[in-house]
Amino acid sequence: MKMRKIAMVLTVFLLFGSLIPLGYVSATYGTVTARDAMEEAKALLNSNFMGSLVSAEFKGVEEQILIATTPAAGFPVEGDSYLIISSGDARYVITGNDSYYSDDGDVGGVYIENGHPVSGADAYDVATLTLKLRVPYGATKLSFRWRFTTDEEPSDDTFQDYFYSYVVFPDGKKVVAATLPNGTIPYVGPIAPYTRETTPGDGVYLYAIMNYTSTAVVDVSQYQGKEITIVFQVADTEDEIVDTAVLIDDLKFDVPQSFFVYNRMMVIAQVWTMYFFKLHDEFDELYANASAMGVDNETLSLAKELHENATQMIMDAWDTDNLDDIKLRLWGAIPTYPKMHLVRRAYVTEKDAVNLLIDAMKELEGS
Repeated sequence: MKMRKIAMVLTVFLLFGSLIPLGYVSATYGTVTARDAMEEAKALLNSNFMGSLVSAEFKGVEEQILIATTPAAGFPVEGDSYLIISSGDARYVITGNDSYYSDDGDVGGVYIENGHPVSGADAYDVATLTLKLRVPYGATKLSFRWRFTTDEEPSDDTFQDYFYSYVVFPDGKKVVAATLPNGTIPYVGPIAPYTRETTPGDGVYLYAIMNYTSTAVVDVSQYQGKEITIVFQVADTEDEIVDTAVLIDDLKFDVPQSFFVYNRMMVIAQVWTMYFFKLHDEFDELYANASAMGVDNETLSLAKELHENATQMIMDAWDTDNLDDIKLRLWGAIPTYPKMHLVRRAYVTEKDAVNLLIDAMKELEGS
């Protein structure tokens, strides 16, 4: 059965069944789009791993994905935001839906024939978020926190809306990330335990929520330094009306404490190297101007020597004989950070070379 209508009550409630009267939230549904979703990805990423994010793409209708900051069902887990992906309007997970006998659940989204990953049933209003992540060196596991919510009644397994999350590795290996205790992916029917709320009013609205938050864990120890893909997908099954959603947060890698020390050291090395290049790029013009103004040869020779020494130091620090190679590697993922003492000395020495020329020219201008 493709279309199904159920009664929606005039009073709505937040997760955990808290009854809160709200005004009607209208939905303005757009068309299916495939777009950059970097901001949405950052909402679910642990703040320590923003640098692991390579790319993000969302495919579905705009209203199906929401960066949420309103606390609900124990979310956010980390930071001040989390992500909601829904087969309907993601806002209704927070505000509820107070339309009566409404078709508002049909967002006109993606349809996948035989799309259900377990039963093979047709999938409607499919919303898919795909992230590419670079696995940090030292990482052993990828994990995230998730909670499955649905407007379907779990005791009726006809409408098996689902949440499907999996990881694809560079060698083509595919691993399911989020599973129920029985090992299956989360879909309406086998989900238990759950709470069922009956709201007051003329209609009866059954709202089921998985009453615990789960942690998905995937072994990534064999893929350190490489890019992996993680997919989050939610869809209706058999109908396009009654919706299901997932709350996701705290996507992170399990790494040793040395990783965070490494990150801090890398930031310092990157900043010093960036400052070095800024001064290095200024040197040639300053040297030409100083020579034209008549700065003495001894000063020019000393500045040139400092400049060349600094250049050699920065290349030794990054273990290369090519400055352009350093620029390419500066913000990339590398297994070890450069020699910190040489990076610092290169920056300071280049600064001395530039200041020597500047001071000499100022002295001539004042004479």
